[in-house]
Amino acid sequence: MKSAKAKATNYKACLALEVPAYVAFYKAPPEFLGDDVLTIEVKYQGGRTEIQKITVKVSGPGGQQKI
Repeated sequence: MKSAKAKATNYKACLALEVPAYVAFYKAPPEFLGDDVLTIEVKYQGGRTEIQKITVKVSGPGGQQKI
């Protein structure tokens, strides 16, 4: 997990939005193909806890999403 800032332009009524964010980076083990499930627990200042389940679909070479 890394701390970051998320930026968006023309989001609803905001022309320039910048908010704190956390970013999770994922790298599949070599030779791994298939679905990998990650669980992230988010704890807020007020004591509320949120569990987020993320499924990453790992495919072979050439199937990567271009950024």
